[in-house]
Amino acid sequence: MGLTVGEQPAYEEFDLLLIYVSPFDNEFVDLLRQVCQGAGLSLLAVCQEDADVKLRRLHTERLRPRVCLDLAAGATPSLLLVEQWASEHIRIHLNPSERRREVWRKTSLHWEFIQAGVVTPYTIPVPALVRVPDLQPPQDLWHLGVPFSAKPDIGGGGWEVVIDAQGWEDVLEMRRRLPEEDLILQELIKPNELMGKRAWFRVLYACGLVVPCWWDDRTHLFGEMVSEEERQQLGLEPLWEIAHIAAGIARLQIFSTEVAKAHGDRFVVVDYVNDPVDLRFRPHVREGMPPEAARTLAEAIAAYLKQHSTPGGSSQTSLV
Repeated sequence: MGLTVGEQPAYEEFDLLLIYVSPFDNEFVDLLRQVCQGAGLSLLAVCQEDADVKLRRLHTERLRPRVCLDLAAGATPSLLLVEQWASEHIRIHLNPSERRREVWRKTSLHWEFIQAGVVTPYTIPVPALVRVPDLQPPQDLWHLGVPFSAKPDIGGGGWEVVIDAQGWEDVLEMRRRLPEEDLILQELIKPNELMGKRAWFRVLYACGLVVPCWWDDRTHLFGEMVSEEERQQLGLEPLWEIAHIAAGIARLQIFSTEVAKAHGDRFVVVDYVNDPVDLRFRPHVREGMPPEAARTLAEAIAAYLKQHSTPGGSSQTSLV
């Protein structure tokens, strides 16, 4: 039977709208597409190079994704338009834009982690120069030790992080350099050694699955995934527990955190919640995660999509 006058064609549903930045996320997008195809899931990937064309398709072809994963976080104006369309038309967002923008502020997370019983570095918030021009050194500055770190309250990826601040003059210089940024000052954490390695971990989280990896805080290079044997023999179960606590606080489905075993046997959350998470992996980039970790994350996302898929949905496994 044909459409009656004025009747609109039905929407074609598919499983995932994936918004990403090219070429940064290309390899993970290819991996996720492969995993989704193997699971019979449909995916439409949008980057800054084809955002205008794909956005028109979403309008004119009446495509309706069930789930959105935004890896771009409004990186370009064209991707921001896609993000806005997704917020209006898609019910399930793995990392909702309104929540992730709250998570980007480290000080708010700091207090939530403390309330949840998670150990964090000693931290002092410093207001932006434009808000408080004349600022005296805090009385508890000595608690940080020397050297200490200073970083913007909002930001990630090591942007403007100072790890060798010697005193208040270094903080004042940073305030002058970044006058509109609130800052946080933190004690530096010296990790224990385990099996000849620094006990520092980058813990990846995807849709309920925790993937801890060894991490060198000096070179910023991944080691291997924490094995089940290491988990048991080295007492690393708290890495999983902390990641689940972080997920409950952040209310995001895809993120990473950094945890060090220090101060005796305490696990200290050094970098609370990283979003968007860096999903690059070896051998494509030297600083990437192990390829097994990337595949595990992709499979966790696909499993989540499978749980939210609708029988009789789109028969296409890739909408390009």
